[in-house]
Amino acid sequence: MEVPSPDTDLVETGLLDSLRFVELLAHLEETFGLTVSVDDIEVEHFRTTARIAEFIARRLPRLRAQGAA
Repeated sequence: MEVPSPDTDLVETGLLDSLRFVELLAHLEETFGLTVSVDDIEVEHFRTTARIAEFIARRLPRLRAQGAA
């Protein structure tokens, strides 16, 4: 399997369908300790691996701050 580039549109290419999207969310929650709310679920956040990385990076500082409190 070829690894997509950071800017490959995962939805448009069919690499990320609805089932894989749910699996991805579960994996992100388990791996990074994130809680992805319904409000956070916008396809634009998950369209490319670069955007997924940005999504995670924006939430990790908040999680660390909550853990320190």
